Amino acid sequence: MSTIQYVKKLSTYSLLCLGAVLPTMTFAVGIDTGEAAMTSIQSWLNTWIPVACAICIMVCAFAWMLHLISIAWASRVAIGLIFIGSASYLVSLMGVSG
Repeated sequence: MSTIQYVKKLSTYSLLCLGAVLPTMTFAVGIDTGEAAMTSIQSWLNTWIPVACAICIMVCAFAWMLHLISIAWASRVAIGLIFIGSASYLVSLMGVSG
């Protein structure tokens, strides 16, 4: 199996697992008011998105160490994730108001 096919299968299975878990996670939050929703958005922008980007960068580096992806592809993904995490954090600093 080539690396591209492996990455496609891995991403497909990851999205399927995320699709199965995400609805239950959103209902477990129990958002009642608009203020709580804005606090939740602030929390996602400030904490969860940058942490998820950092974890994805670590996974990308690990995949590069195992020779599953090339350094050119890994560096592009890592730079993109750094931009996404940084942009998310900077947007959260501007404040989300309802």
